[in-house]
Amino acid sequence: MCLSPEVDFVAGTAIAGVGIATLGLVRRPRDLVIAALPLGFGLHQLVEGFVWLGLRGQVSPALGATARDAYVIYGQAVLPIVVPLGFALLEPRPARRRLVWPFALLGLLVGLFLLWQLTQWPIVAEERAHCVAYTTHTPYAIPSATAYVLAVCGPALLSSQRHLRWFGVVNIGGLLVAATMQEEEFTSVWCLYAALMSVLILLHFRRQGRSGDRAPGGGPASARGAPRSPAPVRFRAP
Repeated sequence: MCLSPEVDFVAGTAIAGVGIATLGLVRRPRDLVIAALPLGFGLHQLVEGFVWLGLRGQVSPALGATARDAYVIYGQAVLPIVVPLGFALLEPRPARRRLVWPFALLGLLVGLFLLWQLTQWPIVAEERAHCVAYTTHTPYAIPSATAYVLAVCGPALLSSQRHLRWFGVVNIGGLLVAATMQEEEFTSVWCLYAALMSVLILLHFRRQGRSGDRAPGGGPASARGAPRSPAPVRFRAP
């Protein structure tokens, strides 16, 4: 991420708080994958804080190396697998869900390919003026990057849920911004941007919770199907 480890730790803590709040709104097990993304992004930023500290010699080399590898593997290999899968599970409309599943398959293939590459060759991290730059030895960089973007952003753009579509739109914007930077800085910058935009996932579940708390006629959900109290019986004096 940009600036410093302190900013990484502050941002990671705040985003993790958003993630915990999001998980508290989940009502269906199939929503857990997407609902867990903000917490995952927050922890991801905290991990990069330790990458900074490792590069500066403020933590042990082993801890710094573990944080570096975990950061890159999550950002490049785990996200393309879990993001499209989560959108496929969450999508309520069958027709849209069928459109998302091919992206989930693409994400699985991309993620496994990148995981294989990342575990076969060393990952290098170096501190630059404004961020940590990561160097990997991934062949077919342009095809794999294109497939990555399609797998991560495509399902959100196809979502029938408004806030989740915006999550896809703003992530495309983040990718365009990150693409103007050097290739080694891409992972750090885009992952921060995606983490900050994960607040849209929280808004989605809040909106879903409010709509679920209302009956079709506008009343509270707790009133649906509630038995009515019997009308009082009145007697007239003779």
